[in-house]
Amino acid sequence: MGRAQPSVKANCATALTEFLGTLFLCLTVAAAAGNSEIAPIAIGCALMVAVYAGGHVSGGHYNPAVTLAVFLRGGAGAPTLLMALVYVFSQVAGALTGAVLAWAFIGKNSAGYAAVAPGAHASSACLCAAMVTFALSSVVLHTATTKAQAGNDFFGIAIGFTVLSGAVAVGRISGGAFNPAVGSMTILYGGDAAQDVWIYWVGPLFGGLMAAAMFRALAWPEYYDEPPTAARAIIAPSCVEAIGTMFLTFVIGTAGASTSPFTPLADGCALMVMMYMGAWISGAHFNPAVTLAVECRALMGAKRDPFSKYRALGYVFAQLLGAFVGAWAACGALGSREKTFVPSVPAGAGEGRAFVGELVGAFFWCYMALNAANRRRVEASGRKLMSNGYFGLAVGLALTSMICAIGPTSGGSFNPATACMGPFLGRSTSGVWIYWVASLLGGGAAAAIHRVQNFQEFEEEVAAEKTASEKRGAVEKAAATSPEAAEPAAKEGISDGVRLEV
Repeated sequence: MGRAQPSVKANCATALTEFLGTLFLCLTVAAAAGNSEIAPIAIGCALMVAVYAGGHVSGGHYNPAVTLAVFLRGGAGAPTLLMALVYVFSQVAGALTGAVLAWAFIGKNSAGYAAVAPGAHASSACLCAAMVTFALSSVVLHTATTKAQAGNDFFGIAIGFTVLSGAVAVGRISGGAFNPAVGSMTILYGGDAAQDVWIYWVGPLFGGLMAAAMFRALAWPEYYDEPPTAARAIIAPSCVEAIGTMFLTFVIGTAGASTSPFTPLADGCALMVMMYMGAWISGAHFNPAVTLAVECRALMGAKRDPFSKYRALGYVFAQLLGAFVGAWAACGALGSREKTFVPSVPAGAGEGRAFVGELVGAFFWCYMALNAANRRRVEASGRKLMSNGYFGLAVGLALTSMICAIGPTSGGSFNPATACMGPFLGRSTSGVWIYWVASLLGGGAAAAIHRVQNFQEFEEEVAAEKTASEKRGAVEKAAATSPEAAEPAAKEGISDGVRLEV
C-alpha cells in the first residue's frame, strides 16, 4: 500500500495539470475569439505557456488527440489506456469549465466557440482539423518525447505556434478547433452550435492517429538500438522533408487566401515548427534552395555533416511531392482551386524586380539556415561549443520578414517547391521560372558567403589534429618524468582529437 501512494499522487497531479492547462487554453479561446484581432496569437501563446508550465508534470497534452498520439507512440512515459482516459476526462472537464468561466467575464453571448463557416462543407472542416492536428501531434511527439531532442527548450513554442499557424490558416473555415476538448465547448450552447461537435473529434483524432503512425515509421532511433538499414537511412529523412513541405504549403495556400494581417506570421510559424519537428532526422530543409545551399557547403569542403548529391536529389523530389499534396489539401480545405493562394508575380511589379526580390529573399532564408540551424555552432572566440535552440525561430521569422518586405514585389515564395503550387493545381505557371532560378542562385550565394564567414567549419580537422598533437606531447612529457602522471592524460582519448559537432 505504501508503494502505491506515490503513483496515486502522481496520477492526481497529472489530472489536475491537464485540467488546469486545458481550462486556461479554453478560457482564452472563449474570451478572445471574436473579441480580439490577435486571438490566434493569444491562443497560441496560452498553449505555449501552459505546456511550459505543466510539461514536466503531465507532458502538457491538453488535447485528447495529442494524448491518443502519445499513447499510440508507446515507450517509456506513454500513458496506459486507463491513464489516457483520465487525461481525456480531465481535458474535457477543463474545457467546459474554461468556457463557463469566460461567460462570467464577458457573458455567454459574447463568448467565442468553434463553428464551421457558413457554406463550408463538413469534409473541408474535417480536413482542416486533421491536417493541423497531424502537424501539432507530430511536433509534440518529435520535440517533447524523443531521446534525440531531450532537454530542449523550444518544445513549448513549437507546440503553441503550430496552433497559431493553423488558426490563422484555417480558423475561418473549420472554426479552428484542432482539439476535441476545445470543440466540445459547443455542447454548452446546444442547437445548431453543437451539431458539428463530431467534426472536432473525428478530424483531430484522425490527425493524431496518423502522426503516431508516421512517428513509429520515421523515428527509428526511438525503437531500435542498431544502425538503420541503408533504405531507412534514405527514406526516413526524405519522408520528413515531404511532411514538412506539405504542411508549409498547406498553410501558404490557405492563409494566403485570407485577408488576415497575420498571414506572413502564419507562414513563418509553419516553417519554424516543422523545423523543430524534423531537424533531428532530415535537417529540415523544406526548400530546394536550402538543399542546394547545404550541398554547395559540402562541395566547398565542409569537414562535418557530409551531404551527397544523391541525398540532395531525394530531398528535392520529396519536397516537390510534399508541395503537391499540400497544395491539393489547401484546395480541399477551401473547396476550390481558384480560391487557393499560389505564389505569383504581382501585377505591375515586373519580372526584373521580382527576380531580384526572390534572389534576396531566398539568400536570407538560406543564410539563416546555414548559420543558425546547425545543432551545434562554433563560437567565434575560443571555438567553444554552444547550443542554439533558437534555430527554428530564426529561420521561420526570416521567412516572415521577407514575405512582409519583399512579398508585395515578388510574390514572396523564395522556395521552388511552393512555387510549383500553381502548376500542380492547373493554375498559371507565370513567374515559376523566376522562383526556381532566383531562389537557387540565392541558395548558392548564401553557401559562398557561409564559406567565408564560417571558415572554422572547413578547417576543424586541421585544428583537431593540432590539438591532438599537443595532447600527445603533454602525455609524452609527463611520461618522461612520471608514468603515474601520464596515465590520467592518456585516458582522455587523445587519438580522437577534438570533435566539434556542427
